[in-house]
Amino acid sequence: MNKPTKYFFCYSIPLFKYLKMDKGFSFICYALHDKTLKPFWIFEKSDELLIALKEYSQKN
Repeated sequence: MNKPTKYFFCYSIPLFKYLKMDKGFSFICYALHDKTLKPFWIFEKSDELLIALKEYSQKN
């Protein structure tokens, strides 16, 4: 059984902008995927973050 992670990996620029600019969440780390070289951001999971993700998914 997989242990739930306490981090959310965001690979979407629009979602990142929503979380950072609209909702004010701080990210832990920014990096580039080693194979695709696409950017991603790591956020610490919280109840507030999960609510924001749900709101975002309902809008889009």
